[in-house]
Amino acid sequence: MTTHVTVMPEQFTLVAYDANRIAAIVRDLASLLGLSNPMAVEVDERTPLSKMSAVVAGTSSDHTITLRLQSGALEDTKHLTNFSEAHARRSLGQVMLRAKDRLRPDFADAPDDLALTNAQNTAWDVYCGGRLDRLGLDPIQQGYRYDFRNRFGFSDEVDCVFDQLWSADDLGWHDLPTVP
Repeated sequence: MTTHVTVMPEQFTLVAYDANRIAAIVRDLASLLGLSNPMAVEVDERTPLSKMSAVVAGTSSDHTITLRLQSGALEDTKHLTNFSEAHARRSLGQVMLRAKDRLRPDFADAPDDLALTNAQNTAWDVYCGGRLDRLGLDPIQQGYRYDFRNRFGFSDEVDCVFDQLWSADDLGWHDLPTVP
């Protein structure tokens, strides 16, 4: 079954993105992740920032998952305002993994993406990054590690927690560290 995907805007005017290409990437990732929910992708092309969030309307497979991304989350950082398929696959994959997590009962207590603390956001990013790595999407582990250290400290103990998160496949919301 092919996942139904809508992308807004349908026509980009400020960045050189193609809504059909974004939809195809989302469909590919949905198949890879085992997500059959309809997807709505909203890209704010007015900002070069890269904030992302997922809103899950309910826990059944017919509820729409809305992915909200600022245009920097899909951008080629060496050619500004141009689309990067590799960056888009990693960004969309990360936010879709969060949505998939939210469909599970053990993530029912997770705050909305925009209400997460910096520590919660960073820990969940690391958990998603490791899974992206195992899916072959090549996230940059050192970037995730640096962000994690900035939130939780620079120590061998913190690196051990990072490694556990990065290698995990089936954590619940309360398994993610939230304080240093």
